[in-house]
Amino acid sequence: MSSNGTKTRRTEIVAAAERLFRDKGYLATTMRDIADEMGMQGGGSLYAHISGKEELLWHIASEAIDAFFAAVIPAIEQAGSNSPADKLQAAMLAHMGVICERLSAAAVYFDEWRHLSQPKRGQFLERRNQYERIFEALVLQGVQSSVFRQLDVRVTTLHLLGSMNAIRHWYRPDGRLSAQEVAARITDLLLEGIHTR
Repeated sequence: MSSNGTKTRRTEIVAAAERLFRDKGYLATTMRDIADEMGMQGGGSLYAHISGKEELLWHIASEAIDAFFAAVIPAIEQAGSNSPADKLQAAMLAHMGVICERLSAAAVYFDEWRHLSQPKRGQFLERRNQYERIFEALVLQGVQSSVFRQLDVRVTTLHLLGSMNAIRHWYRPDGRLSAQEVAARITDLLLEGIHTR
C-alpha cells in the first residue's frame, strides 16, 4: 500500500475510534469493535497502522487540543480591539466553533482523556492547563480594567469553559440553529453575566 493509502487508512481508523469512544466510551471499546466499524476482518490488521488503542486516544486528544490552540490564539489576535471583552468574545466563538466542527473528537477530548497513562496523561494535562490559562488571563484583564465585575477569576473561567463545553452534548449540525448562531447566543448570555453593570 502506498504511503498515501496508509495515511488514508489511518485517518479512517482514527475517525472510527472517535465515534466509538464517544458512543461507548474508551474502556468499553475494543480493537475488534474498531475493526468491525471499519469493515475489517479482525483487530489484528489494525496493528499495521497503529500500535494500540491508547495510541488512538492520545492521537485524538492531541489533535483536539492542537485545534483549540490553532483556532483561539489567532481569533484573539484578530479581535480588532484591545478590549478584554472583545478578545474573550472572539476566543469563546472560536472555542465553540472547534467543538461544533469536531463533535466526536471534542467528546473524546473532554470525557476520555483520563484513561491516558503516564507520561502522556501529564503531558495532556499540562497543555490543557496552558489552554485554560488563555481564558483565565482574559477574564483577569477584564476584571482589572473594570470591564468585568469583581469576580473570582478562576471560578469564572471554569464556569465559562464548562458552559461552552456542554454544547457537545446537545448541539446537532442539522438542528434549528447553525454552529455560528449557537456560539453567538451562548457567548452573549455568558458575557452578559460578567460585564460591569
